[in-house]
Amino acid sequence: MKNTLYILLFSLLFQTLLYAQNIGEYKLGSWYEVTSSNKINDKLSLSGSFTNWSYELPAQKAHLNLGIIGLNYHITPKLSVGLCYAYGTIDSSFEVNDIPHTKEHRIIEQLIFNHKLNAIQFSQRLRLEQRFLEYPSENQLIYRTRYRFKIKIPLNNTLFISTYDEIHFNLTEFDFQQNRAFMGLGIFITKNINTELGYARHSFKTKSYNRLSLQLNLKWDFRPNNS
Repeated sequence: MKNTLYILLFSLLFQTLLYAQNIGEYKLGSWYEVTSSNKINDKLSLSGSFTNWSYELPAQKAHLNLGIIGLNYHITPKLSVGLCYAYGTIDSSFEVNDIPHTKEHRIIEQLIFNHKLNAIQFSQRLRLEQRFLEYPSENQLIYRTRYRFKIKIPLNNTLFISTYDEIHFNLTEFDFQQNRAFMGLGIFITKNINTELGYARHSFKTKSYNRLSLQLNLKWDFRPNNS
């Protein structure tokens, strides 16, 4: 009887340790992103991005690959609205379920407001998303809203500090979905290119992930008077 009890306890302990090692929370993952902003004229711009999350460095056990392309209308130099389309693949096996392969088509409406206080730059972004998720056994349409507040503090002509927090809520049943927090150091490589390197904390309801974040930002102005 004792031997049976010991075996049972050992099995439960082994399963618990195995699960703790595999949920991804104790690994340093990666968050790579490339963004592009392209001015067409005073009112219109094209934007795009590609994002890769991985549960482990350098880019192992992919969590998400997502590409976004959008058209933006600038109401004023500070305020713009946009319509975007995104396509991605998601592995949620370490997150909220055991689904390893999910495809997503996404429609995004966004409102962006940029402003400055002395040399400090602030950016606020509000997005409404319609997420068309293709699971192995079913398809779902989920509505989501998200709000990001970002601050950029210049240190000199080359370096700046970048930090933001973005919270997500599902709207189908109004509920917290995730939060993304970032802080890092940015470098102006040229007037059109900068990069940001730092730490990102990616939190869901029951799990949080630590990620090394590297972002490359490209900004081009194709207006005739800026060529």
